[in-house]
Amino acid sequence: MNREELLAFLRTWLPKFRKTIWFRIIYLVVLGIIVAQLYLFTASAISCLIILLIPVLVFVIPYWLGERKIRRFAGNGALVFMIAILVAAAMPTQAILAQSNAVPLRSFPDFRSAAGLNLTNGTVQPYRGVPGQTFTFRVNLTTAGNGTPDAFNVTLNLTAVDGFAFTPTSYRMAYSPGPISSPNTRNGTWYERNVTLGGSIYIYGFSVNDRGRNWTETVSDAGPIIASGWSFYAFFLYYLVAVQGGFPAELVLYLGIIFLWWYMTRARERVMRAGRPAAKPETPPTKPERKEATERTKAGKAAAFTCTNCGADVSESDQKCPSCGAAFED
Repeated sequence: MNREELLAFLRTWLPKFRKTIWFRIIYLVVLGIIVAQLYLFTASAISCLIILLIPVLVFVIPYWLGERKIRRFAGNGALVFMIAILVAAAMPTQAILAQSNAVPLRSFPDFRSAAGLNLTNGTVQPYRGVPGQTFTFRVNLTTAGNGTPDAFNVTLNLTAVDGFAFTPTSYRMAYSPGPISSPNTRNGTWYERNVTLGGSIYIYGFSVNDRGRNWTETVSDAGPIIASGWSFYAFFLYYLVAVQGGFPAELVLYLGIIFLWWYMTRARERVMRAGRPAAKPETPPTKPERKEATERTKAGKAAAFTCTNCGADVSESDQKCPSCGAAFED
C-alpha cells in the first residue's frame, strides 16, 4: 500500500471510526494520561496555570470533538479524572520501585533552616530490605562555629504508614566517630542511628537543634523500601485524593465550567425564544362571517355554469338560458 492509498483509506475509515464508542474511549484515555502528566507541574512555579488549564482542557477537547450533552460531559470528566488519578499514582510508585539507592537528604536555607546549622548527606543503608531487618540512618552536621557533638540534638524523624494511619516517631541520633567525622561540628560531624523496622511504608528525614530555639530540618523521602509495590500504589492513591486534594479540586473546577456552559446555553436559548414574535391564536368566525361565507359559496356554485350559446351565467337548475332562450340538454 503506497502513501496515496493509505491516505485514501484513512479518509474513509476515520469518519466511520469517529462514530463508534471506541473513538470516545480512546481519546478519553489519552486525555486522562495527559492530565496525569500535567498534574506533575502543579508542584512547579506554574502551578496556578496548570490548575486552571487541566479542567479547561478536559472540557474543551470533547467539545471540539462534538460533545454537546451535559450528561456526557459529566461522564467524560469522571472517567478522565479517574484515569488521571490511577496514572498519577503509578508514576511515583514506579519511580520508587526503580530506585536502587537512597537520595541524600539535606537542609535548605529557605526551608525550616536556622543560620549556622546545616544538615547534609542524610541516607539510609540498606535502602531496600525485608521486615525485621535493621537499617542504619546517617546524616552530617556542619555548624558555623566550633562545637562538640554533644552540644546538638540530631534527630531521625521516621513516619510509618499503615493503611490510613500515619505514625511519626523520633529517634535521637548518636555521634559516629571515624576518619571523616570530626569531633568539631564546624568541620562536619556524622551522626547515626540503627533501627529495626517492620513491613510498613516509611518516610524519613532529619532535624537538629542547638538545645535552644534554633532548628534545622531536611526534606523528607520515602525509605527504606520494605513494603510491596501495591502498598505504595495504594498509599499514593490515598495521598493524591485525600491528603493532597489536588484532583478533587480539579474536579470541582471542571463541574463549575460545565455549569457555566449549561447556564449560558440555557440563557441564550431563552433570549432567542423571547425575540421571536408570538403566534396569534386563531379565533372561530362569528355568525355573520359564517353566513357571508356560505352565501359566497352558494354564489360561486351558482356561477359555476355558463350558456354555450351566449355565454351568460346560468344555474344548475335552469332548463333554458334566461338570456337567449336556448334550451339545455341533460
